[in-house]
Amino acid sequence: MPTTLFILKALEGRGAERMVTTLASAYVKMGHSVHVLCLEATQDMPLDANIHYHLVPYDEVFTEQNFASESKQAQAYKAVAQRIDSYVLSHIGTPDLILANIYKVNWIMAYSRLPNIINVLHTALSKQFEQQLLDMPAQTIHHLRMVYGAHPCSCVSDGARNDLLALLGNITQTTTIYNPCDAAWIQSQALLTPRIEPFGLRDKQYIVHVASFDTMKGHRDLLHAYAKTARKLPLVLIGKGRLEAEIKALVRQLNISRDVIFLGFQSNPYPFMASAALLVLTSKFEGFGYVIVEAQALGVPVISTDCPFGPRELLPNENLVAVGDIDGLARLIDKAVNARSRHTVPLNQQLLPTVIAQQYAAFALSAKASGSKD
Repeated sequence: MPTTLFILKALEGRGAERMVTTLASAYVKMGHSVHVLCLEATQDMPLDANIHYHLVPYDEVFTEQNFASESKQAQAYKAVAQRIDSYVLSHIGTPDLILANIYKVNWIMAYSRLPNIINVLHTALSKQFEQQLLDMPAQTIHHLRMVYGAHPCSCVSDGARNDLLALLGNITQTTTIYNPCDAAWIQSQALLTPRIEPFGLRDKQYIVHVASFDTMKGHRDLLHAYAKTARKLPLVLIGKGRLEAEIKALVRQLNISRDVIFLGFQSNPYPFMASAALLVLTSKFEGFGYVIVEAQALGVPVISTDCPFGPRELLPNENLVAVGDIDGLARLIDKAVNARSRHTVPLNQQLLPTVIAQQYAAFALSAKASGSKD
């Protein structure tokens, strides 16, 4: 029985974590022994009962990133990698495939001696490290080459892969593998609780935005644009995060409190997505844009900023608007509300989990055969 291991920071309710839980379930169905190893105990997302969950806490908090190879941060991460290696070999064995998710884990696993590791790049490095590249370009490039040159790397969009290659060069074997979308499971979850009625919502009578309250998710642009629309439908915001109080203050400042509803984090957002008239994504940058394909799986119209890099690979031009174009976003929201069928895009069946799982397995074999460092 093949053994597949996913490593990530925690099971938080974000796109990378949705990718892990979806893909892990697919490997279970394919007969793999599947393990998820986290560095933090936060668990917002449930795991399939047949998936083995492991916690190897790293117990280190760093207020500043220090990329120097001998910094306290680097030394601590080397120690964490050693603990992970020891734990995996003792409790799991030698996995046939290890998917390391999120930059912090990619950095830690650069020091790992386990075989068969693939880094999964979920975002655009040039955007994620934009400030560091301005402040200390040589040190940042050197650090990122160390992190992403350590193992083969799969990127969740062509844009993210091209960004990696343009920034760091051809330092390792790379490929593009989109995030999986379990349409059947999403549709089944949409039929479960919570129901929308207790929240004062009516079917197909609201717009929804699902994202953590973080700068990159573009809540400020969304609210400024929404304030300029006809506001035929209320705007529902699902998520949590450090900027939530600031966003609520902006809603009051724009005098749109009657039309904006905050629902907080929802472990099952799909009933709210399925019943929406329109889903809007307003990110500054994305690696993929998970909610787009989830909306497609539910048959919900979806529009998005044409941010780097995922949305343009998932949606036609008429469903996209330039990042920062507040007036254009307002017009597109009104247009989509009035012509919903024109902005409904079917799900690409190549995104189904078993297809994506097979692509990772094939890439791992290719990387091994080519003699890439792993």
